[in-house]
Amino acid sequence: MSSLTPYLLTADVGGTNSRMGLYSIDSTEPLVVKYYRNEDCLTQKEDGIFEKNVIAPFLRHCWESNASALKPLEEVEIIGCLAIAGPVRSNAVWMSNLHNIEIDGTAIANHSHVKNDPYLERIQVCKIINDFVAQGYGCLTLKPAEMVELKPGSLDKMDSQGPKVCVGAGTGLGECFLTPDSQGRYSCFPSEGGHVEWAPRNALEIELWNYLRNKFSYRSRLSVERVVSGPGLANVYEFLAFKFPDRIDPKVHAEFEKETDMKAKVVAVNSKEGSLCLQAMEIMMGAYGSEAGSSAIKFIPTGGLFVTGGLTPKNIKFIEGQDSPFMKAYNDKGRVKPILDYVPAFAVLTEDLGVRGAHKCAVLEYETYLVAADLKRKRG
Repeated sequence: MSSLTPYLLTADVGGTNSRMGLYSIDSTEPLVVKYYRNEDCLTQKEDGIFEKNVIAPFLRHCWESNASALKPLEEVEIIGCLAIAGPVRSNAVWMSNLHNIEIDGTAIANHSHVKNDPYLERIQVCKIINDFVAQGYGCLTLKPAEMVELKPGSLDKMDSQGPKVCVGAGTGLGECFLTPDSQGRYSCFPSEGGHVEWAPRNALEIELWNYLRNKFSYRSRLSVERVVSGPGLANVYEFLAFKFPDRIDPKVHAEFEKETDMKAKVVAVNSKEGSLCLQAMEIMMGAYGSEAGSSAIKFIPTGGLFVTGGLTPKNIKFIEGQDSPFMKAYNDKGRVKPILDYVPAFAVLTEDLGVRGAHKCAVLEYETYLVAADLKRKRG
């Protein structure tokens, strides 16, 4: 056993901010949290710029502002997990919306780009995961009060060794799955399931499919994410306004047209009875439920299917209940519908899964680190 005191370093890195956290090994509450604006810190493509301008300053801040609460720097080792928006390959991610900057976990742990920094030298492991994979790991931390059963009796049906699936709509549509090893420790795997083809389910949706296919200049396909996401909800409303101009509410439509990134919020807030906004919500939520049900059929996640993402808690009335647009579509699986009876399904009400998931992943990485260190000692 190492004589050094372990700390866990986490990051939740989006397009705008990087949320950094430092934890003691035995607590889920952070000792220190600090936000960094990416446009201030990540100004150009440069090897090691993230560890140089974000990680090192954060660790310095931790020890300079909390010296009495932390062990001396030379007596610690740090295990890191960074959850970052973007595709991960070989423990590295390229941030396409930020100068294509590379954040390489192996280089961070090996101190390859920034030499002789006393804070970075304490990092022994640095795992890079996709931001939605972090949501998957976050599902491992959920308590019953943080979820709504979408299928009655789901909590009792959960298989402690079964695969799990996470589907979540927000700015995009994320999907991932988790499987356990022989010790019951789950690993989460990324997916680009949000970009599979969307299949319209009635005549009006066929018109929507053609409208969006032309809008995005696709010949023969349309991604589910074009309908099931915040921007997707805006796409659906835009189509309905085109299809039914006599039903447009001028005030709401003017507000919708004025917005850029918040069009979906305008639709959700104004989803009153008989409105185009309500119809748009019902179409989008039906497509959401259909995709979640398809994921349940593909993976048969007896460990649980978790509906996460920013749209879920904000619009739970469209999701829970067997007569909701979401659940009607979820259950509409024809001959294979009985398979869904074996799948526990939940809507997740908490919105901090990414942060919790990065911490959970860091804990798992620390356990792996200990096992590897023990084997190394035994081999001499």
